[in-house]
Amino acid sequence: MACPPLTRRTVTEAPAPPSPPSPTIPPGAQLPDRDGHRVWWCEGGDPAGRPVLIVHGGPGGSTRAEPAGWFTGLPVRWLAIDQRGCGRSEPAGETRCNRLPDLIDDMERLRQSLGLERWALVGGSWGARVALSYALRHPSRVEGLFLRSPFLATVDETRRYITPWRDWLGEEGRASLGESLVSAVHTLYHDGTESFTPETVSAIDAAVLSDAVTRAWAAFDEAQSAAGGLVAKSARWRETGLSEASPALKAAWAVHAHHALRGWGALDGLPTGVLLPRLAAGAPVQLVWGEDDATCDPAGARALGEALTAAGLAVRADAVPGAGHRMGDSRLAAALRAAAPDWIGRLAQRDPGPAAVSA
Repeated sequence: MACPPLTRRTVTEAPAPPSPPSPTIPPGAQLPDRDGHRVWWCEGGDPAGRPVLIVHGGPGGSTRAEPAGWFTGLPVRWLAIDQRGCGRSEPAGETRCNRLPDLIDDMERLRQSLGLERWALVGGSWGARVALSYALRHPSRVEGLFLRSPFLATVDETRRYITPWRDWLGEEGRASLGESLVSAVHTLYHDGTESFTPETVSAIDAAVLSDAVTRAWAAFDEAQSAAGGLVAKSARWRETGLSEASPALKAAWAVHAHHALRGWGALDGLPTGVLLPRLAAGAPVQLVWGEDDATCDPAGARALGEALTAAGLAVRADAVPGAGHRMGDSRLAAALRAAAPDWIGRLAQRDPGPAAVSA
């Protein structure tokens, strides 16, 4: 059977409607305790609409209002979940029993608890890796994928991200943090799990516990998320510009580093690189990424789109010139709002009603 062609567009000015107000994230609820984790989730939108699960990024992120806003006014019942140790889930920053397979299991627990036969998945950055990993494990439960700036978890990708780290710190920043902690963060992204030794892990654990490194990493990551990243901005570390690390930031960095030490799921049996879940032939996939993304390599998004197309899925890919990694980048945000109704419409063409509810 011939593969459907990859529909790839370069979005210059996304034909998006004016941005609607972002939905308010409701109080939500928690799944029953498992492994000492109380995982938070919520839902909104049209209760009779198509179930769509929003998977946040990070690792260490949390549910945000923007993705739900892409579906405002559409027949979508959106659901969201804060991953273990993240956001509103408890305990914050907990890394025990916190592996990528555990996150997939929590998503499946949520689906079963709601009595949903199938749903579609929305994920950005690390959330795209989690969504693809879920689809790899549970392909019959996934109607389609909407992936923003996907993270493929390859060593080449993380090396590209961390390359400006030492130059950004400069002599002053390296002296302030200390070379051992500077090297620990560099190693975390650059060397890959195959080269990690007990000494390496110990040094990285010390970096995780360091308030100074937490603040510096957050500032570095924020700068890399802008269009073109640090190379374009020529930004530099400034001690006076770093606010005290909040408990939420410390928890986020702890979870982030923990998943990095586990190879972003590779040590837990999930491969890195392009993942090809066995979804139904022609299942709608939407990819959107910024061409000036310094965090997740645009080449990875292109490779993913081509591979999913070759696997028989109906892929549309929007590359946004001048956009970086930030979800709130005006160019990227416009492209995402424009792509969402098209993707929902393609899901409806395959199945006019929402996913069936299990008896």
